[in-house]
Amino acid sequence: MPKMLSEANVKQFNDAGYLSPITIFTPDEMANYRTRLGEFETREGGKLAGGVRNKPHLFLRWLYDLVRHPKLLDAVEDLIGPDILLFHAQWFIKEPNTKDFVSFHQDSAYWALNEAQGLSAWVAFEYSGPENGCMQVIPGTHTVALEHEDKLAKDNMLWRGQTVKHEIDPAKAVDFVLQPGQMSMHHARIIHGSGPNGSGSRRIGYSIRYIPSHISRLGARESAMLVRGKDRGNFDLEPAPRMDYDPDGVRFHAEMNRRYMDNYMAAQPETLLTGTR
Repeated sequence: MPKMLSEANVKQFNDAGYLSPITIFTPDEMANYRTRLGEFETREGGKLAGGVRNKPHLFLRWLYDLVRHPKLLDAVEDLIGPDILLFHAQWFIKEPNTKDFVSFHQDSAYWALNEAQGLSAWVAFEYSGPENGCMQVIPGTHTVALEHEDKLAKDNMLWRGQTVKHEIDPAKAVDFVLQPGQMSMHHARIIHGSGPNGSGSRRIGYSIRYIPSHISRLGARESAMLVRGKDRGNFDLEPAPRMDYDPDGVRFHAEMNRRYMDNYMAAQPETLLTGTR
């Protein structure tokens, strides 16, 4: 029996490649997290840019607690099993009335893993809807690896501008409308993206990528955090920060972010690695 989700939820994820919305955090919990995010942004100069967008749970204790929240991990376990690694995480923040977008892509194309498994849990810190550029997915596209190309653009929030070489039918796109404290979950291989924020409010989400611990990386070794269950030795394990801006955590984060970005920028798209279409 599932721990958090219903059997119908699990079936939908397996059949369509996504599940949304899922309420995880109470209003009080999310209000606290939102306050802590504001403090983090202030300390970083008002905008999160560069390396601090990636894996800041390695040096922020409050964010470490969020990515290991029992209800969140129960939902993840219902979909990928009890042995869970946090492979990567990243802030996606769109300011009001800006052109920032995320091109349509499949996450697994650039994860360079030996299996296209795992999921992204996208936690909303503010309301996310069509008017402020919420995430969209194309249901059922998690069953096949599609060819990608790098299309760098100033307003594309993806580091490589990765984009599927596949015509997207906008009529098939599903909007992930989320309230603060809710999350969506999408399969590592589903086509997804998002448009600009044409509203007067911010759109804030932390995207957390979880994989089963039996999966390994193709090519250079990576680091990951064991958040539940048993490790299988396929990644260098990341330690918990002792406190916010733990000096050891800050140094470790800088090194792991450098390693991640080097590997990510060098990764060949999944179709070249596997020959699958």
